[in-house]
Amino acid sequence: MRNTTIVLLIAFLLLIAGCVRSLHQLYTDKDLVFEEKLLGTWSKEGENKDTWVFQKAGENAYDLIVTEKGAPAKFEAHLVKLGKFHFLDIAPSDLDTKNDFYKFHHLPVHTFSRIWLERNQFRLALLDNDWLKDMIDQKKIDIKHEREDKAILLTAATEDLQKLVTTYAENPQAFPNPAKFLRQK
Repeated sequence: MRNTTIVLLIAFLLLIAGCVRSLHQLYTDKDLVFEEKLLGTWSKEGENKDTWVFQKAGENAYDLIVTEKGAPAKFEAHLVKLGKFHFLDIAPSDLDTKNDFYKFHHLPVHTFSRIWLERNQFRLALLDNDWLKDMIDQKKIDIKHEREDKAILLTAATEDLQKLVTTYAENPQAFPNPAKFLRQK
């Protein structure tokens, strides 16, 4: 069980290595939407082994199970509508461990992606860590954050996070290289 937890944690860290993490969520209750068309099993275009499975987990919430290299990891996902843009807020679910001391040290963080919902596919682009780091270094963006080496951890309030993502939602450097996901089931 411990080895599985470690593998899942490493897989998650690799998944978010190039994206920005946040202590706070991107949404308030009024910003949440639910799209039935997101439910089901998806895989990245050209990659049939790894899957993302969205399941209904409440009125405006999803359970997201991401399987990479045969190892599943469970997340809470929320579809957020801010103006004309949709974003996906993802945070890890409870760790599957009985060790409360370990759980106490686990700090769930949120990642934000711009998402384009289409007929039998969606595109997803993570907020880019390097771009944000450069914008902060150049003093073009002023947002509360902490740094760990090159990684940015946003500590700003939800309102400030929303302003950030909506201001740069159409910037292909902020949300680069959208991955295309195709419906499998």
